[in-house]
Amino acid sequence: MDIKFEINGVNFNVRSSCIIKDKSHKKVLLTNMRAITDHEAYLLPGGRINTLENTKEGIIREIEEELGIKLEYKLISIEENISKETNFHMLEFVHYAQIDNFDIINCLDDGWDKFKIVDIEEIDELDIRPKTMNSLIKQDTYEKITHNINYDWI
Repeated sequence: MDIKFEINGVNFNVRSSCIIKDKSHKKVLLTNMRAITDHEAYLLPGGRINTLENTKEGIIREIEEELGIKLEYKLISIEENISKETNFHMLEFVHYAQIDNFDIINCLDDGWDKFKIVDIEEIDELDIRPKTMNSLIKQDTYEKITHNINYDWI
């Protein structure tokens, strides 16, 4: 069961996501937010954590379910995504993984999630939520865990 609930009209959930880059660090995989926005906006692949599941188990499960691949993951950031306008609060645990080649991915459109391989040079031209993901995606190395509080998620 997903960790999501509502208290006093505020929707809360916990999500695990991943920056998946190719070996050259020139491309990254994103998924669209078509269920949330009325225009083309993106977020990192991943999903909600289940009860009694840790964030690493969650990202392993989500990526295997959505893309049919197994990768090695490293936690790189904790994002607190808050929208007071829409009464939304999400804790997002962002991981990093590297893929040899994006051609091994089984499914780029599973009917709900639509994935897109993007050139990192063009990342600032896209609406990615939260905005702090742009700078995380553009990093070449991830040596320490960062913490960001975002009020622009939705």
